[in-house]
Amino acid sequence: MSILREKSSSKIFGFLRFIRPEIIILGVVCVYIGALVAGSEPLSLKVILGMTAMFCMGAGCHPFNDYFDYEIDKINHPNRPLPSGVFKRITGLYMGLILFAISIVLSLFINIFCFAIMLAIILLTFFYEFYLKNKGILGNFLVAFTVSLAFIYGGAIATDLLKPLFFTLVTFFVFFGREIILDVRDFKGDKKTRKTLPLIIGEKRSIYIGSALVIISAMCLFIPFFYGLYSIWYGLMAIPLTIFTIYALSISFLDLKNAGKTTEMLRVSMIFGLILFIIAIYT
Repeated sequence: MSILREKSSSKIFGFLRFIRPEIIILGVVCVYIGALVAGSEPLSLKVILGMTAMFCMGAGCHPFNDYFDYEIDKINHPNRPLPSGVFKRITGLYMGLILFAISIVLSLFINIFCFAIMLAIILLTFFYEFYLKNKGILGNFLVAFTVSLAFIYGGAIATDLLKPLFFTLVTFFVFFGREIILDVRDFKGDKKTRKTLPLIIGEKRSIYIGSALVIISAMCLFIPFFYGLYSIWYGLMAIPLTIFTIYALSISFLDLKNAGKTTEMLRVSMIFGLILFIIAIYT
């Protein structure tokens, strides 16, 4: 019995590591923010459906990606569920496709705009895996673009695609920069099968480019404040967030081995950035 319990708990823990809930919850919050700023009622049925659809899409993306990154992850991330043997490799593909299908069906119940955007996100994910993953900065661009569409998807719930554009822009630049820094982190394993920006122009230059994109995102935060669109509380919180973000970037400037730590710290910056966006809406 104890062996069965251990295997069961291992599968459950493995499943959580498979879908990365700590990451996909960010996408769910992006949908919520996009929906609110576009005029949707908080936690209306359509908003809940949209958040659930984005959760399923994000939960599907990670196993789907892990299926294609199986050989690379043996080097870069050997503890992930597929290379560690918790699940068979094919499980990642099946799980991804099933969750993608659920997200499309849920989106269809909201409206045609949400359906079209969700379908586009999933098709772009396929395009990335099959074609752009090994195309250096183009792959990074596509990932950032796809992720930032979560706000537009949220806006589509209220059939307003324009109001969430500011949040979309800020998120695009920070994700674009972070994706490049992630490739610096994974430099060793990527040598075997991928052609990333660090492999083309070098790790140090890639850190410069990735950091510049993140700093653009941080500077964009202040634009609506200076135009008087958001409250003083928004501006006061944006300052320490920017300082923390710059510090996160600086440690990779000092030592390239800190690229992984920088990406984790930037994830924290994103969480506080979303809190900042919520403050912008409610104050």
